[in-house]
Amino acid sequence: MTMEQAPITVLGLGGAGCRAVGALEKLAPGRLRLLAVDTDRSALESCPIPAENRLLAAADWRGGRGCGGNVLDGQRALARERSALEALLTGTPLLLVVGGLGGGTASGGAGIVLSVCRKLDLPALFLLTLPFTLEGHSKRRVAEETLRNELLEMADAVLTLPNDLLFSVLPGTTPLAEAFALADREIAGTALALTAVLRQGNLLAVNFTDLVATLRRRKSFCSIGVGIAADGEAADGTGRCQLALERMLQSPLLGGVDKLTGADAVIFSLIGGDSLALGETRQVLEQAGTFVRPEAKLFAGASTEAAFGERVQLCALTIKFDAAEEVGRPLAGGSARKGRAARKTAVEPAVEVEQLKFALDTLSKGMMDKTTPVIWNGEDLDFPTFQRRNVMIDTGKTVPASELKKQA
Repeated sequence: MTMEQAPITVLGLGGAGCRAVGALEKLAPGRLRLLAVDTDRSALESCPIPAENRLLAAADWRGGRGCGGNVLDGQRALARERSALEALLTGTPLLLVVGGLGGGTASGGAGIVLSVCRKLDLPALFLLTLPFTLEGHSKRRVAEETLRNELLEMADAVLTLPNDLLFSVLPGTTPLAEAFALADREIAGTALALTAVLRQGNLLAVNFTDLVATLRRRKSFCSIGVGIAADGEAADGTGRCQLALERMLQSPLLGGVDKLTGADAVIFSLIGGDSLALGETRQVLEQAGTFVRPEAKLFAGASTEAAFGERVQLCALTIKFDAAEEVGRPLAGGSARKGRAARKTAVEPAVEVEQLKFALDTLSKGMMDKTTPVIWNGEDLDFPTFQRRNVMIDTGKTVPASELKKQA
């Protein structure tokens, strides 16, 4: 089944994931297949998606009370629902998992969801938030361990959004509930943008293989900017795409234009109604691309959705890779292949090379010289092999490289 034949699935995992999926349902109703999985009954029931798309994990064990931040409980709860997850995910062309790391359900269950995806041969992307610094080292450690041990080596791509960044640009007087609602909407907009650039059959689509090749097994930190505008909204006559670009650049969760110019990779996504034209699409995406440095990897996609009417949404997802490069071990056989290639292209050096000298010295029994020797097959085992067999030791003299080749 291809992306044209079935809608991309977005799975909200844990409390933060369920809130993001709820916001996504309000932003683009019916556009995506939305699922929500949690161990907390009240949080799950507040998610405005059909009941058949909600899964209360380990209800018979946890009783709908949540995991209380316990990662092992989250892992066990999701492990009990493997067959239910397989049934929910079978047939989808691509899965996007959204959630917040550091707690119990998402941190413990992310690896279980990924293992189900591997069994179904289902491409999986993860869009996850990292805990606030004020939440303490324990939550941060849980999030980091989940990324390193459960996701980065096996997931097709993992994108992380630090909560500290999400709220660092908001005024200190912003009500807490309003701040979280804004974050939910922005994450929902990002999820919608990611699915839009990957969905085939529209104006422009990002090659999924290229995206995975850029992101896979690399720890990254992201920021997001979303701008929405409609025709005739600007008093000065500014076009809707231009206005959406301006609002995206001013988006509080983007963190400023510097996030674009300093990014290692950027994903731009433009979504509009049926009236979205190729000309305005090309113009705004080219203009947005001028904020990205030439050496950065740039992905751009455009999609139409009838529900948007005369509105357009421009989203930017900036990606900054961690200083530590790839995570995980190289593929088996990689070193051997590299060695064979090196031998084929090896050229004899024109410079003189020096042989290393082994630190092997002739030994004496010393005060043990008068003791009974240990003889085996006529050899005194109290002396090292090179000494009792009169092996010649390299003196370390300098020889031409050509001579080394002959001796080899």
